[in-house]
Amino acid sequence: MNKLLKINFSLYIGIFCVSLLLFLCVFGPMMASHSLTETLETQYTDGKVISPPMEPFESKDYPLGTDKWGYDLLSMIFHGIRYTVFIALAITLIKMLVGTVLGLYIGQWKRTPSWMIAFENAWSYVPLFLILYFFMRPINFNSQLETNTLLGYFILIASIISIPSIVSSVRLKTAELNKSVYIEAARALGASRNRLIWKHIFPQLKETILVMFILEIVYVITIMGQLALVNIFVGGTLVRFDPLIYLSVTKELSGLVGQARLNIYGNTHILIVPLIVLLFTTISFSLLANGLKNRFQSNYARTPWIKIGQVPRMKPVRKQFGEKSKFRSPSGEKLAFLSLIIVFIGAGTYVYLTKDSDVGVKNFSKAAYEMQLEMDENGEFDTAVTIQVKNKSDDDWDELVFYFIPNVFKEGHAFESVKGSAKVKMKEIEVNGEKADYSLEKDTLKIVLPNNMKEKRKHTVKVEYEFTPPEQGVRFSKEKDNYYLAQWYPMLATYQNGKWNKEDYSDGVETYHVDFANYRVEYKLPEGYTLISSAEKDPKPGVNKGTVKMKKVRDFFIAVTKDMDIHETTANDGVKIRLFTKSDHDKKIDDSLALAKGALSFYQEKIGAYPHKQLDIILDNGPFMEYPGVVTINPYIQDMNFYRTSIVHEIAHQYFYGVVANDQYNEGWIDEGITEFATSMYFYAAENQREEQAFAIPKHRMDLIKEAGLGRQYSNVPVHELKHTGYMYGQPTVELLKMMKVKYRLKGDDVKEVSMQFLSDYYHHFMYKEVNTEEFVRFTKDYFLVPSGYFNGWLNK
Repeated sequence: MNKLLKINFSLYIGIFCVSLLLFLCVFGPMMASHSLTETLETQYTDGKVISPPMEPFESKDYPLGTDKWGYDLLSMIFHGIRYTVFIALAITLIKMLVGTVLGLYIGQWKRTPSWMIAFENAWSYVPLFLILYFFMRPINFNSQLETNTLLGYFILIASIISIPSIVSSVRLKTAELNKSVYIEAARALGASRNRLIWKHIFPQLKETILVMFILEIVYVITIMGQLALVNIFVGGTLVRFDPLIYLSVTKELSGLVGQARLNIYGNTHILIVPLIVLLFTTISFSLLANGLKNRFQSNYARTPWIKIGQVPRMKPVRKQFGEKSKFRSPSGEKLAFLSLIIVFIGAGTYVYLTKDSDVGVKNFSKAAYEMQLEMDENGEFDTAVTIQVKNKSDDDWDELVFYFIPNVFKEGHAFESVKGSAKVKMKEIEVNGEKADYSLEKDTLKIVLPNNMKEKRKHTVKVEYEFTPPEQGVRFSKEKDNYYLAQWYPMLATYQNGKWNKEDYSDGVETYHVDFANYRVEYKLPEGYTLISSAEKDPKPGVNKGTVKMKKVRDFFIAVTKDMDIHETTANDGVKIRLFTKSDHDKKIDDSLALAKGALSFYQEKIGAYPHKQLDIILDNGPFMEYPGVVTINPYIQDMNFYRTSIVHEIAHQYFYGVVANDQYNEGWIDEGITEFATSMYFYAAENQREEQAFAIPKHRMDLIKEAGLGRQYSNVPVHELKHTGYMYGQPTVELLKMMKVKYRLKGDDVKEVSMQFLSDYYHHFMYKEVNTEEFVRFTKDYFLVPSGYFNGWLNK
């Protein structure tokens, strides 16, 4: 029992608790499961109504409950605790630095002026929070100042008015030490004032100053709490009328307590939860200060014959002099402290690496492709594809589902836009080295897994087949001597919500939904043909065999061309743009290349780095389409405005489709609508066209809908329910422009700059992830501080 009494529990518990607080300050916002604008909306689930305020521990999504407006209390604490701790640290650091230096030098004076002593005595009776109140009240409520500016004012004023008390304390301790014999001896030996202060006095005070520093943190937090009782919240106070409520801008702990204090008679958890965290914060620093004080006192009592007025309970830590330094494995306190640092770093690394794990829609089927492609003189392709499939779900699969789009173009197809027909011959399919049973209907290839393979998490699938593209097809096509192979291989469907997400092919908009994957393709072509692909680096023109690779792309496009001219230019960051064309159309190549360079450079500057090292543009008959690293443009159309717009549109798709993914069958508006908005913004912001001209195409789409009398339809409907493509392309563009024009002042002074910054932030937030309507709404709500109902006119949430 006596040994337990000698343990410095205050120090150990204080270090642990303060370390936990600092960890939450740094990584808390990353750990928050909800944004500060996301609310729990009233819903009917399992026979009961769920609505705010929610009590703690009623839901795993809201472990500490919500306030009466539906905001998650835990997320607000995670976001706000850093303001409480870091502001208190900043104020304490400033006043301790200034106050300590002044106190040390003033304490060296032979006589302290009486007016200074009188001022110190008078100042000690002044409630500092009242001074702060009168300074902050005129600027804190619904302030036009930035949050950081208000924080700066608060830190500056709080530091200045707290300095006199620090000066007084340090001055008195310095004056006492200045009477010591060793100080007199040093002075007699000629020591200067600076040497006396920093070599003799300060070393004797450093432990006392450290304890004072930590206690002052507690004092600052106390002042912040007092201000919160009169609705002065650090960082700004939002005032809402009818009813009158006060809200903290920063969600700082004292502010959360202050804005919730009226809940003392009902929904008490809204007040108690942040209050407990605030008390935990102050107690943690108090324990640390007390523990350090105990440690320092015990260390000074190293000799029992020197009386210090008290008997230390803790064993002193003695410094051994004269011993040679040698490596010793850490033990005891050092080992515990080292372990705490390792845990801090390890946990922080884990939080940082997984901070975006809840961003985007999850897919549980992964694939990697190795393919061999050989073309003969007759335009027939012999193909072998090896696919490494991973099951990342907890389900056991009894089948594997692939898109096999070439099969829908076989003779007898019903697609009027496709002139010819494809030939497809399936030769053999193996799974894990064994011949597999399969079914192939339309574009759906289902491979049956034997019972002994259903529990496996990885499968090796090998598919051997032959095909010939149809004449004048859609995406998968033969155009005279050129072959365009889009979606030409078995593509693994996504596995989401416990099922394969696979819909039937449509020749209008894209209907396939696959995840990012790695590709390796070995090819062999007849003499005279050139391969253009989604690979990072294509072979030189005319090289008819070799290997191309690409990582982390959604699909792998190949064009096999003959006798096409090549024109090149370079965009920002050294990205090479290659344009392949024939000379049988009236479009000016230099203008097309300059437009492509301008658009790509603009997006590189305003949105983010282009995800590939080169961009290939193919001008030929067929649809306007985007693929990773490649776009196809039809130069034979007469509408020059649509031609130029399409080049920019397909380049924008390299960001919003190529990197930010979506379900193109059920959520096609996400890539098409946002790409159309980015396209219009290029003409609006980069070419400085008038708004009416820059957004003419999306507005024209909406006019066509109005003329047809189609009425209202949400943009996020499946392809088979879509009444007009204008709902997918035009409506999101028009609605996004409206939102930017109304809300841009929350982010800046120029609607063009804010619009491009929104696209950039959206792009970086969802890079290489899948977005659905829910994710888009959540991001945009948080970005522009708008409610869910803001999107009711065009999105079905």
